[in-house]
Amino acid sequence: MKKLYVFGNEHLAEDRLARQVSRLLSGRHEIVHCRSPDELLECEDEEILILDVVRGIKEPVIIEDIEKVRAKKIMTLHDFDLGYFLNLMKLLGVERKVKIIGIPAEGNVEELAKKVEEWA
Repeated sequence: MKKLYVFGNEHLAEDRLARQVSRLLSGRHEIVHCRSPDELLECEDEEILILDVVRGIKEPVIIEDIEKVRAKKIMTLHDFDLGYFLNLMKLLGVERKVKIIGIPAEGNVEELAKKVEEWA
């Protein structure tokens, strides 16, 4: 069964939607709720499938070019974000195909879940 790595923070309104959407998905994927991007290092799949909130979008998007994922500037060691980590993995030679299903920070959970099901 293919894994879907879900990012987000349940305690932050602007970052919790991916986790809420993942609860409505059918059993086609093993859902892995990630607290930190370094959990992706354990992934042995040829393709890493990620569900995460993307700030500044109104509609769901698919991102397959990691270089297009902007990494925020790191302020402390606790500030690693997904974009920075994926770019770092690439620089370190960890070659995996990555597909990110990005969803907006706000929206109808049921409608977003339907779209994610189509793309996952």
